[in-house]
Amino acid sequence: METDQEARKLKIMTVDDEPEIIKSIERFLRFQPQFTDVDFISAQSFDEALEKLENQSPAIVFQDINLPDGNGLQFIKQAKKKYPMIQFIVITGASDLDRAMEALSFGAVDYVKKPLSMDLLGKIATEARERCDRWGELLWEEYLAEEESSEASGN
Repeated sequence: METDQEARKLKIMTVDDEPEIIKSIERFLRFQPQFTDVDFISAQSFDEALEKLENQSPAIVFQDINLPDGNGLQFIKQAKKKYPMIQFIVITGASDLDRAMEALSFGAVDYVKKPLSMDLLGKIATEARERCDRWGELLWEEYLAEEESSEASGN
């Protein structure tokens, strides 16, 4: 069972059927100062990613377009309906650039091409983290305002 501290910890999930890609992303980000306090999650299939999305609540997802058991674009489209705040970053091969653009129309915030540029990946991940942090602060302020309003009205 997760504690409140663990539940609030930022989680980044990488969904790719190539274990080397997952390891590369995690290894690179883990050594960046802004990601030392992050939990990393990985999935190598559409079904595994859906399960981890439900159970582990990642805030940022690096999503490969081509998976052996499903389409990454459909995964983004489906997930964004239920979890609109997740920051999806598409991982794509050069031949899939049109599909990366389509992913942006489904709600992905950015994309990175294979072979991965770790500097670009780090920049994109940092921007996604900053958005998550801002949204978390706004949601917390909204929660506190609702609490004050409830206390003032005697509820």
